[in-house]
Amino acid sequence: MSFLEKARQKAEQATQQARVTATEPARAAQAALARGAATMQDPATADRARATLRRARRGIATAIDRIDPAILADIVIKATALQERTNAALRAKGSVYRIGEVSIGAGIPPTIDFVIQRLGDHDDTLTGSERSSTELAGDSSGPAGTIQALDGTVIDEEALIDEADPDAAGA
Repeated sequence: MSFLEKARQKAEQATQQARVTATEPARAAQAALARGAATMQDPATADRARATLRRARRGIATAIDRIDPAILADIVIKATALQERTNAALRAKGSVYRIGEVSIGAGIPPTIDFVIQRLGDHDDTLTGSERSSTELAGDSSGPAGTIQALDGTVIDEEALIDEADPDAAGA
């Protein structure tokens, strides 16, 4: 047998092996799909799904029933007080924006979302002393390299870098 014939036989064997290997994943996927379809049609699976949904509904209803109205009232009062103080601060800074809406999600923990609106978009009127947020953001009250948290505390960015990488302080 010549060298070319041996090479041709090896190539044919490799081609045959590649065909078999390529069709195996497709067959496995078809078999898995058939097993999944059979499971979905199984009445026991449908009963388990219904039972799980019933438990989930009961759990949600129970969580909502457990919300103490007094605590929810406190959350509403605190959120709206924050809205009023923030709007006063925005007014004092001359911003054209206000918190126009507060949304409270009665989850555990509760979530509070504030919706910002621009004056003049609704019933509010512009006084002429308002400034854009770009201008206001340019008026940084602290020195360069400081970060102010939402609670008003000032964090020194350089100190954070020095704490994170002591070698950077000497560099």
